[in-house]
Amino acid sequence: MLGYVRGMWPFPKCTFEYFLDSGGRLVAGRRNSGKLVLHVPEPIPGAEHIFLLLTAVAWAGYGGGKNRRVIRQELLHVPMRVDIPKGGMPAGRHEYPFFFDLPDWTPPPFQGLDCGVTLEVKSTLDVDWAIDPEASVNPKVLLPPAVGRRLTSVVRSPNGFHESIVLEVTLDSVVVAEGEPVVGKVALRAGSDAKLDAVVITLRRTTTIVMGHGDRRPSDLAVVRIPAASLHGGQAVPFVFPPESDTIPTYASPQLNVDYYLHVAADIPWSFDPEMEIPFTVLPYGSRIEGEGGDVALGSERLRQMAHYVATQTGLVEGAHPVIVRGSEGPVSFSLSDAPRNGALGVEAVFAFPSLGVDVRMRPLGMLDGFRSSPLLPPELQDRFFLRAEAPEGRFSRAPLGEAEFHNALQGLGRADSVRMSDHHLAFHFLVEDDAQRLVTVAKFVAQKAKALAELIAGLPFPSELEHTRPAWEAAAAERGAVLVASGPTLSGIMFHVRTIGGEERVFSVRIGTAWAAAPHSYVELSCAPATLPDTATAMLEGTTPHAMLTSIRTTFVDMSQEGPSTVRLHTTGTVDDPRVLFPAIEAVVAWVLDVRGERRADAPYR
Repeated sequence: MLGYVRGMWPFPKCTFEYFLDSGGRLVAGRRNSGKLVLHVPEPIPGAEHIFLLLTAVAWAGYGGGKNRRVIRQELLHVPMRVDIPKGGMPAGRHEYPFFFDLPDWTPPPFQGLDCGVTLEVKSTLDVDWAIDPEASVNPKVLLPPAVGRRLTSVVRSPNGFHESIVLEVTLDSVVVAEGEPVVGKVALRAGSDAKLDAVVITLRRTTTIVMGHGDRRPSDLAVVRIPAASLHGGQAVPFVFPPESDTIPTYASPQLNVDYYLHVAADIPWSFDPEMEIPFTVLPYGSRIEGEGGDVALGSERLRQMAHYVATQTGLVEGAHPVIVRGSEGPVSFSLSDAPRNGALGVEAVFAFPSLGVDVRMRPLGMLDGFRSSPLLPPELQDRFFLRAEAPEGRFSRAPLGEAEFHNALQGLGRADSVRMSDHHLAFHFLVEDDAQRLVTVAKFVAQKAKALAELIAGLPFPSELEHTRPAWEAAAAERGAVLVASGPTLSGIMFHVRTIGGEERVFSVRIGTAWAAAPHSYVELSCAPATLPDTATAMLEGTTPHAMLTSIRTTFVDMSQEGPSTVRLHTTGTVDDPRVLFPAIEAVVAWVLDVRGERRADAPYR
């Protein structure tokens, strides 16, 4: 290190050079030795002493202009004196050894946002009756190496971060040594359909002015921007912050605290950008970090791992994102799906079943419902929801659904933040921590709830005017392996399996039910999801475009329509006493579907 001062004649002049045994840096917590070299071009007879002074000053500025003020506190004051023999200092090169004993808390110098720590070594040649030559340098300081443990961290955006976006960030280690990179991954746990341009990750050093107002002053050291397109699949995207030249270790003192954070923000167009901070620790240069960080799954990968575990532990079927698991219990099909809300993780259970034949209305309790009660609800839901279930007058000999049935179906939903129910649908939402074992517990609860719904459906009565047809409907259900919902009556789960000449198997799902309009009549819904109907099918069903195979079918079904890409709905003129009489016509419809698709059954006669 070189300090150079030259005075104009007749003032004394000399050049100062500093040589530290530690390679140009001071090391805290030890004795730092070195030598001061003075180059004197002309004799200085009045030279008496050499003074060395090491100082460390913490400072922070407030305001500007006339209101500008700067707070300073001296942290370190280490003087040293060297006496020069009588006769002064002759011309030439002069060496003087020196040493500084530095405490281990010696602060590293740095420049923050209008704040920092300044370290200075000032040398003065004391000359009698003359201007004293002086020079100063600003050395670096190394803190003593430490021993840390490598800790992998997984951080999820906090509740309320965003209404639909949930971010997951992992750091290979929240403890790093000065001079090491900061490595991690980020994934979009939820919110793929949200308006998001990018996720911006900033390496930030924050200085807290303890000696001032306790304010925090951030300094951004580096920025990584990850486009939303890279995150929408839910996969983890890695990021790396290389070592920064002006990084100093994490530091705390009564004057200033220096901390490090990853500042993570979701860049949302034309809106407030939600943000969060992830703290990490920087140890001094040369520190030893023990242990190994683990590879942590994030985003969709973590969700799939948990879904596989839940399916294994419960015997349910693993679903496709966002469904975790799915299953069925009699006429009830159900699923448990990943469903974050307002930045908090949660799951939603959805149950679907044939219509109960009862008008079920459930809604959150409103202001005008304060004096109305819902005895059909279990007590844990009565202060939050309103429920009514009304059967058509005269249709049943007894009330099809009562308190016992609804209490059994809805028991245990007090912790749900939302519950919805109709005559063919039940759904509820739970806030759940991201824990696989907790999801197993919820999935088992959902499966039990499906069983309770199946029991509720099994206990429904037959309509009074169709009671005489019960044996035939029960026999049809037994023969076809279908599920009977007596209050319809409705048969669901009837399957027709057909193998085509091409070797593919077509599975047609059929439901036979009863529609109660002005006069009751039977209907059939037939669908085969992979086998979509051509655009001409609708005109054929409505009769505007003739088709020979539909002529005989119209003797059974007077009204036919297409309800979706692969669903046909067929109606009779009245109710049938035995649903088995419809099977031949249903098979004819299956043959028509294959024909309009250009497919043939493997067992069909050649034509």
